[in-house]
Amino acid sequence: MIWIIGGTKDSRDFIELLERELLDKIIVTVATEYGGKLLEEYGVNILVGKMTLEEMKLFVNDNGIKKILDFSHPYAIEVTKNAVDIAKEKNIPYMRYERKNIYENDENHINFTDIESLIEFLGTLEEKILVTLGGNSVDKFKNLKNLKNIYFRILPDVEVLKKCKESNILAKNILAIQGPFSKKMNMTIIEEYNIKYFVTKHSGATGGEKEKIDACNEAGSKMVFLDRPNGNNYGYTFDSVIELYEKIKN
Repeated sequence: MIWIIGGTKDSRDFIELLERELLDKIIVTVATEYGGKLLEEYGVNILVGKMTLEEMKLFVNDNGIKKILDFSHPYAIEVTKNAVDIAKEKNIPYMRYERKNIYENDENHINFTDIESLIEFLGTLEEKILVTLGGNSVDKFKNLKNLKNIYFRILPDVEVLKKCKESNILAKNILAIQGPFSKKMNMTIIEEYNIKYFVTKHSGATGGEKEKIDACNEAGSKMVFLDRPNGNNYGYTFDSVIELYEKIKN
């Protein structure tokens, strides 16, 4: 079996390329039920839930995994590290899809290498802020004194909404909607909520990074980026789903 670490649009784009013969040979793991729902139409084997390193090892053994294709988010560093370690230990091929970095330096952009420094900076602002870092990070904002000025764009997922509530985030500050978003949609949100700081990750073309940049440039809002983690040895890395498909097909 081929293990696809999924949950991203990249993984779904890749699965759409596969013929039935290959679809029957893959098993896709996703962290959330929402991610699993998005895959149901493809008729593939799906396992929902986060796994520890030991659980991953059992998964590989129990399912006879012969190859690992990692489509996890660029910021899901623990998942990737564990997958790389398992591939080395089990001596099985590991291939990583890595989104192209489209970022260009701009005086209108503010960059942080860690989320703690980013949040400390946001806590000094009086203007309206839009945070699009994902549901896993919302609890880190709960103690900010200016929380009422911060809006969170998140997936419409029950668990994420629950985490928002537990983090003292009011319903009026939650934009629960599935992306990625067009420039026009980003512009509408910026204008409607008078956003002066747009907080995001370097999520590449798949994550709508260019559309965010273009909208902020036109609206005059500043972009605040959480930089991608680096320094990991991924082994075989691809930035094209077509190229990766050709690699495993042959």
